[in-house]
Amino acid sequence: MIKDLIKFLNSRNSGFTLIELLIVIGIITLLSTMAIFYSHTGERQIILFQEQVKILNAISRAKSLSINTFNQQDVPCGFGVHFDSSNGSFIIFKELATKIDCSNVDFQYSGESEDFEVFNLNSFIVFDSLTLDDIIFFPPEPIIAILPDFQEEATIGLKIIGSTEPIVIIKVNKFGMITTQ
Repeated sequence: MIKDLIKFLNSRNSGFTLIELLIVIGIITLLSTMAIFYSHTGERQIILFQEQVKILNAISRAKSLSINTFNQQDVPCGFGVHFDSSNGSFIIFKELATKIDCSNVDFQYSGESEDFEVFNLNSFIVFDSLTLDDIIFFPPEPIIAILPDFQEEATIGLKIIGSTEPIVIIKVNKFGMITTQ
């Protein structure tokens, strides 16, 4: 009996049929496509969070620069961050005044003459909700001005272009507290 079974197995053509091969190739293709799609989505999420961190660092740096320059001669009256949603950039700037006592500051970014450091968002990321133009820190406390209209709190939203994924949000209040969501 065992000899008959071995003879039967040896006589049968071994290998896969064309349909079996096509099904396996189709499944592999489907799984590969899903893996590539999810890796691109994950990559863009990482870029989104990196941009969020860049903005957090810029705001914290402006605050720190403002505090560190207090009581030094020939320094700006304060430091701030200007947001430009039209070209996806933000700028750490020096708040300059013509009077030494800083009594005539204009409480806003006034152009390239005040630039300290310029940043551009990644090409995949845009400002989604931006409720401020400038945030300025004046030493020594620092006093904080959120413009326009000297707001109590401002929101900076970032999102991936063309994505339905939720946006990341940075909030800054008039006391300088920075939170993220």
